[in-house]
Amino acid sequence: MKKNLTVFILGVSFALAPQVWAKKPTTEQRIQKLERLLEGKGLVDMLIKLEELQNEVQILRGEVEMQTHSLGSIKKRQRDLYVDIDRRLLKIERSGTGVGQTPVVSAKPSAMNTNVKTEKKSKYDMAMEQKAYQKSFDLLRDLNYGKSIVSFRTFLKSYPDGRYAHIAQYWIGEANYAQRHFTSAIKDYQVLIERYPSSPKLAEAMLKISYSYYELKDLHKADLNLQNLIRNHPKSTEAGQGRNLLQKVRLKLKNKS
Repeated sequence: MKKNLTVFILGVSFALAPQVWAKKPTTEQRIQKLERLLEGKGLVDMLIKLEELQNEVQILRGEVEMQTHSLGSIKKRQRDLYVDIDRRLLKIERSGTGVGQTPVVSAKPSAMNTNVKTEKKSKYDMAMEQKAYQKSFDLLRDLNYGKSIVSFRTFLKSYPDGRYAHIAQYWIGEANYAQRHFTSAIKDYQVLIERYPSSPKLAEAMLKISYSYYELKDLHKADLNLQNLIRNHPKSTEAGQGRNLLQKVRLKLKNKS
């Protein structure tokens, strides 16, 4: 009986053996399964990284949009500032207290026809000057600095002693300063100071010269110009700004020594 049971068990074992061995994966199958798992993990990692990159792109896009909006706001404020300054300068000119005005030519009492012709010619010249000036200023208002400088210089060749000459010279300095062409800006502001000593923009020109020297790291010249500004225009807003800048300049000079 025991012998028959043993034979039966052995027979069943031998019968099931192929099925057991068939279910056991081979080494190659194991490697393939492992590769599939690794590929699956790599794909997940790639998806995670892709999602992270998309989030970063969205953040950067938002920052770019903010900066673009900010830059647009700055440009708008700058244009508005130019228009406001120009309006104030023209108001001064029209009130008769400005500089660089075209002198009125007086005719002899007996020459009435000559007087009429001179008056017409003077009005015509002033209209042409204003038109030429406005063309140059429109370029500046649109922040076309290079073209505005060329246009203002052409204007000054045509109207070197005209009503708007000193304003044009001031805008040339401003256009160079806005482009951080500090050496050129200094020269153009200096021309304004020397050629148009009654211009209402002298204090600002002196301040911008000082800032330009400061940007060029020529601290000694910045110091000297600031002293001149404060001495010549002590009660001006520019003098107050100049005093603050002078403190920075002298602190840097002290640290250098």
